[in-house]
Amino acid sequence: MGLFQRVIGTAIAKGTAVPIFKKQELSKRAEAAAGAESSILLGVDQGSQSLHIEEVRVAPNARIPRRINPHTEVAIIVQEGKVDAILGRERIPIGPGDIVLAPAGSAHGFLNRHEEPARLLFVFPTHQVEQVEVSIPGATLGFPSEKGLSGYQSPEDRPLGEGR
Repeated sequence: MGLFQRVIGTAIAKGTAVPIFKKQELSKRAEAAAGAESSILLGVDQGSQSLHIEEVRVAPNARIPRRINPHTEVAIIVQEGKVDAILGRERIPIGPGDIVLAPAGSAHGFLNRHEEPARLLFVFPTHQVEQVEVSIPGATLGFPSEKGLSGYQSPEDRPLGEGR
C-alpha cells in the first residue's frame, strides 16, 4: 500500500498540504521484544521530513530491554498503563501523561509489572533511529534480560513470572 493510499484526508495550512492518517491502517512492525508490539505512526513512509514516532504496546509482565540511542535524544510518553522506567541504574514508576526525555547516549528501558498492558509513544527528532541494547553491570539486579547479572536486592527485583 503506497503512501497516498493510507492518507484519509488532506488539510491546507499556509498553502501546504497536511496529510491525515488513520492509525489503524498503519503497518505494525515485528515484535521488538517478547511481549512488545511496535507500530510506526509517523516516519519517512508517511512523508515526514524528519520526525519518527512509534507506538509500543507492552504486555503485562513484559519489558522493553535497556538500550541507548547513540546519536539522538528520544521522548517517551506514557499514553496508558503503568511501567517502571529503567534509567541507568535507577528504576522509577511512571504512568499516563508522564514523559521521559532520554538524552543521546543514556541507557533506558521499560518494565511492565502490572496486570494491564501499557502503551508508550517514542518520539525521535530524526528518521535515522539507531538503538543499541546494553547491559549495565550492577544495575537492576534480578531481571532476566540483564545477561550476566544475578541476585535480588528486594522483592521488587524478582524476575518476571515469579509469584507476587
